[in-house]
Amino acid sequence: MPFTSTPDPIFCTLSDVGRTSFARVILGEISFKLKGFAVGRGGYQMANPVLIDPINAASPTLIDQFFPTVGTRKAFELLEFPTPKTIVANCRLASTEAIAGLGELGVWAEIVHSAVSPLEIGTEFLMAIAHMPIMTKTTRQAIVYRVIIQF
Repeated sequence: MPFTSTPDPIFCTLSDVGRTSFARVILGEISFKLKGFAVGRGGYQMANPVLIDPINAASPTLIDQFFPTVGTRKAFELLEFPTPKTIVANCRLASTEAIAGLGELGVWAEIVHSAVSPLEIGTEFLMAIAHMPIMTKTTRQAIVYRVIIQF
C-alpha cells in the first residue's frame, strides 16, 4: 500500500527568478518587496500523496493554484526581520480559506526599483516554491506557514 510510506519532508527552494533577483539586488540593479502568497493542490504525487513531486524552479506559477484565485495573492499575516539578512513571511490561512488537499505554496515578490529599466517596476514574480505531502485543510483549522528566507 503506497500510503504506508514514510511522508517526505516539506521542501522549499527559491525559484530561478528569485535566485537571480537576489543577485541583482546585491549588484544594485533592482529592489523588490515580498508581495503575498498562494497555495495549490499540486506538489505531491497523486498515486502516493505522502511523497512530493520535484520542484520545477523555472516555473513562473504553482502547478495548481487553488487559493486565492489564479493571478491573485493573499497578503502575509506578518513579515518579520529577526536579523538584517533574514526575512520571515508568515502565511496564514483562516479556517474558512483554502478548504482542500494542499500540497504547494508559493511566495511572490514585486520589483519596486530598477536601475536597469523602469519597465521592470511593478513586475511580480514567483520568489519561492514549497512542495509538501498532501495536507487536507478543513473548516476547523487555521494554518500558518513560516517561510524563512536568508541571504
